[in-house]
Amino acid sequence: MKRETKKTASKGSRTIMSILGGSFLTKEDFSKMFPFLVYLTVLLMLIITNAYVAESTSRSIKKNTVRLRDLRVEYIYAKSAFTRESTQKTLIEKLAPEGIKESLETRMVQKTSDTKQQTE
Repeated sequence: MKRETKKTASKGSRTIMSILGGSFLTKEDFSKMFPFLVYLTVLLMLIITNAYVAESTSRSIKKNTVRLRDLRVEYIYAKSAFTRESTQKTLIEKLAPEGIKESLETRMVQKTSDTKQQTE
């Protein structure tokens, strides 16, 4: 049991020393694995790019959400101001200096059968 532990420990330490020393690059196994390592490197670059794009999109969504909220508040404020300014009483007060008065007579439009035929 002790011999197996020493062999695995020495094998593990040899592997680490091979990687740190760079001697694994000269072995034949490395040349066989090189295309796979290039493939893994490309995949890693794609994953990093994907994470960057996702983070950028997330920031953009947050920024646009805040902008949409601000525009909604501005729209509600403008709509209430327009509603307040276009009431009948406000319009009468604003147009009084110009000499325009409220009509007190009601207009009646009477449609006859002749009018209906002309419009069709």
